[in-house]
Parts: sequence; C-alpha cells; structure tokens
Amino acid sequence: MFYITAIVGAIVFLPSIALNIALACGAPLGMYAMNGRHRIVPKEVRRAFVLPIITQFVALFTILSAGRVLPETIPFGIIRILAFFFAVYLTFYTATVFFSLSYKERHVMGPLAAASTICFWIVAVGTI
Repeated sequence: MFYITAIVGAIVFLPSIALNIALACGAPLGMYAMNGRHRIVPKEVRRAFVLPIITQFVALFTILSAGRVLPETIPFGIIRILAFFFAVYLTFYTATVFFSLSYKERHVMGPLAAASTICFWIVAVGTI
C-alpha cells in the first residue's frame, strides 16, 4: 500500500517542482506562486527558487525511498526522519497556500499540495 501511495505522492508533487523550475526560468506563471504578486517573477528573485527546487527533489527522493519504490541507498532511519520532516514541512506549506491571496494558487496548487501532504504523511507513518 505504501508503495502506491509513494508513487501517487510523487506524481502529485511533480507539478510543484515543474512550477518552480518554470518560475526560475522566467515563465509567466507567477499567479500560481508567491500570492500572485508577479505575473513574471523578477530576475533578482528567480535565484531564490534554486534552493526550493533542490529541496523538492530531495523530498521526491525521500517519498520514493520511504515507500520503497527506489532501492535503499541511504540508511532507512535517515529516510524515516526525512519523511516526517517533509510531511510536517508540507503541512505548513499547504496551510500557507490555502491562505494565499491568489485565486489560482489557492485553487490549483492548494489541492495538489494537500494531496502530496497526505501522501507524505501516509508514507512517513508507514515507515514506523
């Protein structure tokens, strides 16, 4: 069961990664992030998307490893800690998305964030 949940969680998490990569590259998708402040994220702000993109790839690796979709390359105890860390982090992130001033961020990214958060929690609890 956790295998399928990890795959579903990874799939619903991918649009968030794709959005951040697109925003870092200057795509006009700003209404889906940062409270919709900018249609196109200013060049000086785009560099700030690099660390979240790396973090999201680590989270993607974590959910797939915790769900035992990927082979064990890191000790499972560390994966378990990371799984709970990202589950808690995504819980707070999802709350901020649902309180966004941007309609598109709330109604498009909100459900995706909620779905991935639920999957992260299921997989994290499944590591116990």
